[in-house]
Amino acid sequence: SSCSKLPQPQRRMEGIRVRRCRAMRALLWLGFLVPYVDAGVFGSPAPCHDEASCKVRLDTLTSKLDELRDEMRGKHLALQALEEIRGGILSGRRVELPSAQRQHLERGSPMISEVTFDARHRPVSTNVSRHFQSQRVIAADLEVQHHAFLHLKKSPGSKSASALLVLLDSQSKLSIYSLENEPLLDRFDLGHEGKVVQLELSPTQENHFVVTVGEDNDVRVHNIKIIAKKQKPDSPKEQGSEKDEEPKEKPKDKDARMLNVTASLASHFSLSHGELEETRKLNVVLPIERGSQTFFIAGDSLGGISVFFRNGTMRGRVRVTEDPGGVKGLIRAQGQQQVLFYSSHAFGFFSPSQVDLQYPPCTGWNSPLYDLAMEPGYSTGRVLLALQDGDVLVYATTRGKSKACDLALKFPHVSVLPFKLHSFRGHVMAVATPLAEMQKKDEYVREIFFFNMAAMENGYGSAPSRAITLQASFKPKQPEALAMLGQPAGPAGEKAKSQVAIRFKDAKGVELYDLTLRTPPPPKAAAESSNSSGWDMNSFLNWFPKVGVFGIALIGVIFWNIKKVSGQTSSGPEADDFDEELFKEKLRERRAKAQDKEKEQQEHEDAD
Repeated sequence: SSCSKLPQPQRRMEGIRVRRCRAMRALLWLGFLVPYVDAGVFGSPAPCHDEASCKVRLDTLTSKLDELRDEMRGKHLALQALEEIRGGILSGRRVELPSAQRQHLERGSPMISEVTFDARHRPVSTNVSRHFQSQRVIAADLEVQHHAFLHLKKSPGSKSASALLVLLDSQSKLSIYSLENEPLLDRFDLGHEGKVVQLELSPTQENHFVVTVGEDNDVRVHNIKIIAKKQKPDSPKEQGSEKDEEPKEKPKDKDARMLNVTASLASHFSLSHGELEETRKLNVVLPIERGSQTFFIAGDSLGGISVFFRNGTMRGRVRVTEDPGGVKGLIRAQGQQQVLFYSSHAFGFFSPSQVDLQYPPCTGWNSPLYDLAMEPGYSTGRVLLALQDGDVLVYATTRGKSKACDLALKFPHVSVLPFKLHSFRGHVMAVATPLAEMQKKDEYVREIFFFNMAAMENGYGSAPSRAITLQASFKPKQPEALAMLGQPAGPAGEKAKSQVAIRFKDAKGVELYDLTLRTPPPPKAAAESSNSSGWDMNSFLNWFPKVGVFGIALIGVIFWNIKKVSGQTSSGPEADDFDEELFKEKLRERRAKAQDKEKEQQEHEDAD
């Protein structure tokens, strides 16, 4: 109490006296707490009295010290990771974090996905400008809601356009643009009273049509007529008048054609109520063509799949799932002979010709299904499932010649956002897309991942995997949807250009990119090349250039001709024994004798 009454120290001696008083106060508090500590009030055991009790007390203290050491180590690692993240944010670079830490932090803070990488599955490349070359923005004055590529029938050697871009704006009006940003059909009214929720195009290049689904279950089909006309050359008078004003331009391509696009309503129909007047909502519509007939496959919210003819007449309906929400999506499979459908916890194959399921649906996962795609480039019958928790599963639907439902592969978990899946030249192109009900959904970075199927088939080791070939971020722009115009897949290692149209959030129009990425080897070929230590016949043929094969064949032909000529001019005994003229003379004599015998027989018959 006397120490507390001391005045504020003005000199050095008074400061020393105050520090002594504080030390004495601390010693008094320790003396007060020692009996409670010895009695075990604060978790420490009572003092030992014999060797056994002392050993138990020592073991207890040792275990508690080990727990405290592990806890301190964890705190130290957490502080170290946070310090690395802080340094990465300040320097503008991404930091590698272990998979478990990154997933835990990403659930609480969307910024973690923007400043960190998965240490085990670090992408091979993040250079967006190397693989995505921006060409132009198409329809920069439209608020696009849906877009897709319309493939055109192209004759060999023709320089005409191979595809057009179909756009649907926020007012539910249809526009068609060329890839050079030339409007061919401008804001055509489709006739929907409400908002259009889905856009589908014709599956073949023979006849073009557009299928649109409204929020009021109204389906409208419009025929698209495309006529290519040759561009007329300018008249001589116009050319003469322009000579004095502007320099002479280079002549245009003689094969250049002008496209004339028109649209007309073909049919419209809606989903009728059931027998018990259930409230059914049309979730998805898919057009397919079988021969000369066109069918529309429709999936509803009660788990039913309906088949409609081209004129809107219903052919039949069957219920394929009991999952809440019904049928979520439809995909063409096996050359349009079957349709692959999926719900929240099941997928299966539907036969449009029989209007029924051929096999039981496949199930076996907990998180709801968000999107589905077929494996890219390989006819293995494997299906890719994107779940809402960010996982991607691969199921094999065949086992030999029989049907199966086997879990074959799981993608690395690199995002808490679900993926929209697209197949591209041996890769799986996954677009991270937040759910509508997700909190802080606008704060997450929407990146595009390119998963290498061959690398994942080979498995993971202690070294960082090469499962992610490219991780593309377009920040501050956020991709919402994309459409692919892919070139045919070439051999492994070939680098070919394809085109992708990306629609960004809160941006008008659609941005067109040239996408360049090497084709990886197929999974089976990659596994064989990794397991074999020496050269085999397939690897030798893949390595040996085609020019060498042609040279070897040419040398063989030359040697064969030389041998043939030398055999004809040889002077061996076997060659001299054969006389071609003598052989022909003997043959003529035999024919003359045979004719004489026939005449004699005929004369005898006439005489008789």
